[in-house]
Amino acid sequence: MGWPFVGRDAELAAVRRAVRGAGLIVAGPAGVGKTRLLDEVACDVRLRATSAMSGIPLGVMTPFLPEVEPSPLAMLHAAQFALRGRVVVVDDVHLLDDASAGLLHMLVQHREAVVVATLRSGERAPDPVVALWKDELLPRIELTPLGPAEVTEVLETVLGGVVDSGAASRLWTACAGNMLLLREMHLAARWVSHDGVWWLDGPLPLSPRLIELIEAHLAAVPDEERRVLELLAFGEPLDLAASEALDGLVTVATDGLRLAHPLYGEVLRAQCPPLRKRNHQRHLASVLDDPLRVAVLRLECGTADDPSLLLTAAQLAVARGAVVLAERLARAAWSVGGGAEAGQLLAQVLVFSDRPEEAEEVFAMIGTDGSAVVRALRALNLAWGLGRVEEAAGMLEMNAARVNLLFGAGKYAEARAMMTYEEPEEAAVLAMIDVVEGRYVGPFPEVPMREEFSLAWETTRFAEVFVRSLHGDLDGAERIAVRAQEEKAEWDSIRSMWAVPRAALARARGRLDEARRLLRETRPLRPYAQLCELAYVEAQLGNDARDVLASAEEQAPQGMRPYHYGLWLARIWAGGASPFDAAADVRAHGELAAEALLLHEAVRLGHAAETAERLRELAATTTGLLVPVYAAHADALVRNDSAALEEVATRFEKAGFMLHAAEAAAASGNRALFGRLVGHCEGARTPALALMSAASLTRREREIAVLAARGLTNKEIASSLVISVRTVDNHLSNAYAKLGIATRAELALALSDDSG
Repeated sequence: MGWPFVGRDAELAAVRRAVRGAGLIVAGPAGVGKTRLLDEVACDVRLRATSAMSGIPLGVMTPFLPEVEPSPLAMLHAAQFALRGRVVVVDDVHLLDDASAGLLHMLVQHREAVVVATLRSGERAPDPVVALWKDELLPRIELTPLGPAEVTEVLETVLGGVVDSGAASRLWTACAGNMLLLREMHLAARWVSHDGVWWLDGPLPLSPRLIELIEAHLAAVPDEERRVLELLAFGEPLDLAASEALDGLVTVATDGLRLAHPLYGEVLRAQCPPLRKRNHQRHLASVLDDPLRVAVLRLECGTADDPSLLLTAAQLAVARGAVVLAERLARAAWSVGGGAEAGQLLAQVLVFSDRPEEAEEVFAMIGTDGSAVVRALRALNLAWGLGRVEEAAGMLEMNAARVNLLFGAGKYAEARAMMTYEEPEEAAVLAMIDVVEGRYVGPFPEVPMREEFSLAWETTRFAEVFVRSLHGDLDGAERIAVRAQEEKAEWDSIRSMWAVPRAALARARGRLDEARRLLRETRPLRPYAQLCELAYVEAQLGNDARDVLASAEEQAPQGMRPYHYGLWLARIWAGGASPFDAAADVRAHGELAAEALLLHEAVRLGHAAETAERLRELAATTTGLLVPVYAAHADALVRNDSAALEEVATRFEKAGFMLHAAEAAAASGNRALFGRLVGHCEGARTPALALMSAASLTRREREIAVLAARGLTNKEIASSLVISVRTVDNHLSNAYAKLGIATRAELALALSDDSG
């Protein structure tokens, strides 16, 4: 009879309910019975994460990966497609590699699969796993130890008869209701039956600690079987046969033989003498055919002397987003004679790990005799990473790289003139120039990945998100950005890079709290863009963001001209800068898409009359999807046309811009429409939202009240609005009187209540 399932009726009901929903996290200490609980659940796929596979990117997903591993995206899609629409049970989810954890998070977040997973309490789990319950994507329950009655029932079921109450009590006391401990004690114990009652023959072979119990149990395993266990500990899953002596210690999974519990592997590896450990690793390296696993084993045992193997493994690690392992393997390949190819891969990893100085050291050592792609990557690292733009320009051969540098410098006409249309990467740069100048019509060009420098393709995806975002295609941009960040769950620098556009897109949708969380959780080495967006978000939440803005100003780099409007947005909202000065600045550089966006910020801040004509011109001469809506918004406000404002709100909502939609609805006076739309705007406090219930305030009073609520002094407000301090005092006093308040703190609260 198998190990029985008792005493978990409530938990089993919770799991079965979860299978009909999105899933569940079942947490608890090692051995409490989490896996046994999930054995009672019908599922389509059962995965078991292990310590041995935790260092292999997408290791647990190996059965679903193509035999020939192409791009990271293709590999991820293969696993995603295999699991889509299925009930997936994952044992020991805390042992997942980061790439598999990211895929799991994506499946749950997009409701593509039902995921029920076990988690060992107190263990560090990958960030995507933590986010499953932290972000309330899945509920989490804690599995507690069994009581004395349940332990007795388990033993009597296993033994097929009545158990001596003293023996049952001793076992319950020793295991404290932990199912794994109980099973190990039962397996290690000597049972005798007298008159239909089972008794313990001798003392319990136990210890209060799990490791000691496992050691006691493993001590009885014959040498040959122990060798099997040790091989599994270092290389599971393996295609090995299991003897009866290993019953209860191993399981036969779809991908081979595995240890029955990860803790067995931990004990076996800790107990294995160094010489025997190296022998096991050498043997496994000689029989396995997975180059990544083989390379890792050879590194561990000191026999990694094949540069070709190491280089192949490093490329696979890059494809799976395992930055630490990729760097380790690339360095090893280079150190044993991998030559320029290994050096190029190492340099690529360092560039995209935001370590430009180290990358340049490697580039300098391998020289510039490599391919044009290598020289282009080195040049871009010099320009963007180290600020050595002139030196970078002198070594460029790829025309796409040249026009990319010109684009970054804001020299759009020169970049257009230099286009040869011979390199596919040029098309992406041209799309960025077009969108900045208001000429983009789409679709975004297909740019093939260069396999030898697959990470450089990340910049192409970033370009597409930039283009789609500025053009007004919010859905397309967010879809790419979310997936791109999730694919690089282990790659901190790339994950940080993607956090900023993800936050900007969330902010555009009105999800300001989400945007703030994304920005505050990321730690880029060069935080300029992050700080600009954070200042913008904080200000729209009604917070004083002047310190964040000051930090962004200090970090502002040379170049990055096309992205300068992000700093202007922060200056307008956090520092009270004039949106008209901002619009004039970008217009002078031919950046008409940014001009339309910044003029609409003026509309949001109560300056519709001053912007309406120019927005109509831009709507007629540029291609941005939202520019006509910006113009309609300004025109409807000038005419105070409630019906037109309702239509504008509907158009913004259809495009996904919920905060803009709620602001237009507030101006329309339609409380039902406003209430529905503002419900999508997390904590937003803007002048336009305050219109709905603070309607007694004049436009100027509202404008001044919002700036005061953000923490600006009367003098700063006067400077921002080009009015006298006395005028600010008067308007603020009137606002206080109308709202029935007396302090700035009450003002912030009143405006918050008004917007909610």
